[in-house]
Amino acid sequence: MSFESMSPHEGNLETFGLATRRVIRFSVGFLVIVLLTAGFVLVGVNAVSRGTVDLSYPGTQAGLVLAMSALGLLTWVCLVGLLISAIVWIVSAHKVSPTGPGATGYGGLFAILLLISLSYLLPVTLLADAGLRLLGWVALIAGVVLTRARIRRETGRPDLGGRTRTILRSDDWDASKWDPEVHRDIERRGRPTD
Repeated sequence: MSFESMSPHEGNLETFGLATRRVIRFSVGFLVIVLLTAGFVLVGVNAVSRGTVDLSYPGTQAGLVLAMSALGLLTWVCLVGLLISAIVWIVSAHKVSPTGPGATGYGGLFAILLLISLSYLLPVTLLADAGLRLLGWVALIAGVVLTRARIRRETGRPDLGGRTRTILRSDDWDASKWDPEVHRDIERRGRPTD
C-alpha cells in the first residue's frame, strides 16, 4: 500500500489501522494453533489410554512427531508475526496519539507476554497451558480493540483499523463522471436494438 499521496498524519493513521488488523489476525492465528494443538494432544492421549493406538509402532511415532513439529512451527510463525506486528502497532500508535497505545494497549501486550511465557515455563497440564494462552489472547485483543476505539474517537475516523475500502465503488460505474464527452456519445447512440 502506498501512502505517498496522503498527508503524513493520514499515512500514520493508515499504518496504525493496518498494524491493528495484523496484530488481530496473527493473534487469531495463534489462538487457532493453540486450540488445534490442545485438541490433537487430547485426542492422542485419549486414543493411547483406550488402547486404540500403539505408540511403539513407527508409523504412529512418525505421525506424532510430524504433526507436533508442524503445529510447533506454525506457533512460532504466528508468535514472530505477532511480535513484529505489535512493534509496528506500538510505533504507529505513538505517531497517531500522544499517549500511544495507553494503559490498555500496553496492559494487553504485557498480559499476553507474561501468560504465554508462563505457559512455556511452568510445568502445568495441557488444559492449564491452553488456558494461560487463551487468557493472554483475550487480554491482547481487549487491549488492541480498546486502543483502536480510543484512537477512533480522538481522530474522528470510525473506519480506522476496520475493513479496507473496496477498490471499485458504485460511483465508478457512472460513465458521466469519467468523461462527459463519452457519456454524451453513449446517450446520442442509444442502446443497440435487435
